[in-house]
Amino acid sequence: MSLSTLSVIIPSYNEPNIHEFVEEIDALIFPEQIIVCNDRYGRGKGWSLREAIQEAKGDYILFIDGDRDIKPYEINKLLPYMFQYDIVVGRKELPIRKDRKILTFLSRLYIKYMFGLNVDTQTGIKCFNYKPKWTTDGWSFDLEILYKAKQMGKSMIEIPILATVTDTKSGKDIWLTLLSSLKIRFPSLFRVK
Repeated sequence: MSLSTLSVIIPSYNEPNIHEFVEEIDALIFPEQIIVCNDRYGRGKGWSLREAIQEAKGDYILFIDGDRDIKPYEINKLLPYMFQYDIVVGRKELPIRKDRKILTFLSRLYIKYMFGLNVDTQTGIKCFNYKPKWTTDGWSFDLEILYKAKQMGKSMIEIPILATVTDTKSGKDIWLTLLSSLKIRFPSLFRVK
């Protein structure tokens, strides 16, 4: 794979030092383009990325969160697998706090059995050998992309990465994410008639 055919898309919600992050990625892998997208209208990370992907020129697409929880050099762990798989997903270690570790474990178990996905859907680094399509505006856009990919028979693998594990989601956010996931899995139940 030539890295010159890679478009890197970075969702950033007013992240400090985003320019340095972009420069690090550019110096590390020399992609065809780097697109920084910002959810300036408060419509959601999924919406912001969907707008940005329309500008992507590369044959390969990489999403990496701009909050610096994942360092740019982690990209190099995913790229070699693009020869064999349609999608390569990063996988964070479980959180240290016991309550968060249990919640994360249960969340991954739920995703595995409800959607048939055996990859970490919520880690902020993913690489695709095609332009994915989705409709979800919020956090669950990753789940929708990967679930649709599974339905299309796309191959995927997860690769362990080093990342800062943060506890950013509140109880309310978790319930909203659960509801959003049910809309993805059972869309006919949520259609307005």
